[in-house]
Order: sequence, then structure tokens, then C-alpha cells
Amino acid sequence: MLYENVCIEGMGYVIPDNVVTSEWLERQIAPVYEALGVPFGYIERLTGIKEHRWWDEDLVPSDGAAMAGERAIADAGIKKKEVRCLVNTSVCRDYIEPATATFVHRKLGLPSEAMTFDVINACLGFINGIVLVANMIELGQIDTGLVVASEAPRMGQLATIQRLLKNPPDKQSLRDNLASFTLGAASVAMVLRHASKSKTGKRIIGGFAYGRSEHSDLCVAQNDWMRTKSTPMLHEGAKTVAVTWKNFRKELGWHNGSITKLFTHQVSEPQRVLGLTKTLRLPANGMDYPTLSYLGNTGAVAAPICMAIARDDKFLVDGDRVVLLGVGSGINSIILGIQW
Repeated sequence: MLYENVCIEGMGYVIPDNVVTSEWLERQIAPVYEALGVPFGYIERLTGIKEHRWWDEDLVPSDGAAMAGERAIADAGIKKKEVRCLVNTSVCRDYIEPATATFVHRKLGLPSEAMTFDVINACLGFINGIVLVANMIELGQIDTGLVVASEAPRMGQLATIQRLLKNPPDKQSLRDNLASFTLGAASVAMVLRHASKSKTGKRIIGGFAYGRSEHSDLCVAQNDWMRTKSTPMLHEGAKTVAVTWKNFRKELGWHNGSITKLFTHQVSEPQRVLGLTKTLRLPANGMDYPTLSYLGNTGAVAAPICMAIARDDKFLVDGDRVVLLGVGSGINSIILGIQW
């Protein structure tokens, strides 16, 4: 996929104030750890995740998405009436029906003419949303669109704690459930705009998508549980990204030496380093902007919030040639190239 007329006009994000440590989560299932001889601190040692965030109990995913959306619209310097498409892309939703995007639309006060819908694709959802809005802009259907996501894992994590205490697992079952305890809450939003109306000129150049649905059963979840075969999931995920990466560079005519910044989905620190050095053949540090240690795995929010925080922290600067890399259960991957 290649684009001529799509620009990133604004971004916004919200990091909840409520800090939940990996150690606290482990202490909630202390009897399980003690029975199986699992040492406390296992999650942090395995993943590098020290802290996570939770929203206040009275907040739902659409609240977080709306707050991030407000910030992105303000950052873009546009009026709400100019938004002609809203896509909510988070794994977490207010309800199964209607679309969470409808609540975000109402809370933001967007115009009735703005097409509004959800796109759900595990941790890849936000980048899918970017592609959909970019396509609409490129086709001339709209000139301005908003993509949002807000993850809220509290309910699933508390339910997992109660289930493990009620039905003590064996070591393998415990490992399959621990991915739930890597998740964290946050929200992010992005305004995309036709180049003819853009004031930033920060163009999405194009990208490549690739999927391997034969591995769709390696990570599955409902609202109150998550089961992940972590080792094969990471292994097959890396293979999926490797193919996507090769074709992405061919599609855009880019090479590793021409890329200056990379923002990617993150599930663990060892996976991040191995992915950079072995799969992408890039430096382990200095090009990306990890948030894993203090936010955890924020699902569809992860890759775009890294880019948004990096911009605010002056790590992402004008002139950077940027890669936005997403991968999600399924297994699916999309890599986008951006000229900042």
C-alpha cells in the first residue's frame, strides 16, 4: 500500500494515575505461587514489566478514548465538525453492542455526518484503523478522520486472580494465564488529514500487511480470561514480522540505514531486544522508545502511544524517517512508513 495524500495532523494520549505493580498482582495469587514453588518477581524478570496502570473504577474504555481524542483534536488545531470518520480500535469495549465508537462520538460531540465504527484486531487494531482512514482520505471520501483506542484490563485481571485462587492451576496452566498480568491501561488518538489541508506535512508514505491465521489459536481471550501459549506465540510472531519487514522495505524502497525511528508493539523486554536485533537487524537501543516497563502491554494502544510520547519528549523530531510496527494475535502484522 502506498499513499500520496495522508498526513498525521495531531496525536493525544492519556496515562491513568492508578499504578499497579507486577509484584502486587503476584501477591494476589500468593497461595498459587507458593504451592507451585514459583518465586515472586517472576513476571518482572520474565518480561521487564514493573508497573501497569488501571483507570478509575467508574471509567469505561470510551471515556479514555474520548479524553485522548479531545487531546488529539486540540493538538491538530481543527474543529470537531471537520472530523468525518471516527474509528475505535481497542480490544476493550464498553459493550458488545453497540460499537464503543458511538459512545466516543457522543462524548466528543462529533457531527452526525462523521462515519463511526469499531475495528477490532487484537493489538494490531489501531494500525488497522490508520489504514482504513488513510484509504478513505486517499480515495477522496473524507479529508479528516480520527482513530482512537483505550485499553482497560482491570476486570480481566481481577477475574483471573479469582479463578486461579478458586481452581489452583498446574505450572503450565499458570504460564498460560500469566499474559493477562502483563496488560496495562492507557489511551491514544490520532488525527489524519488530507495533505492539501495539512499544516504538519507529516506524511504516511505506505506500508505492508501480512498474516498467518494458522496460528490464530496461540492467544485467545474473553472479557474475563486470557490464554496464551507464550513461547510459540513469540516465535511465530517473530516469523510473521520478519516476512512483513522484508516486504515493507521492498514496497517503500527503504533500507535499514535510511530509517531513523521505530515505534513497535511490545509484550516483553527480551522480545523487544530480540525482535530488533535478530528479526529487524536494527540496534537494540536508540531507535525505538519503549514504554513497557511502566505501562505494560497496552494492547492496540502500545505502538502509537510510544510514538506520541516520543514526540512530546523530543525523541521524535522533524525529518525523521519513521516505522510504526504492529503485530497482533491471529497472527497479523502491519508495518507503516512515515516521513516526519
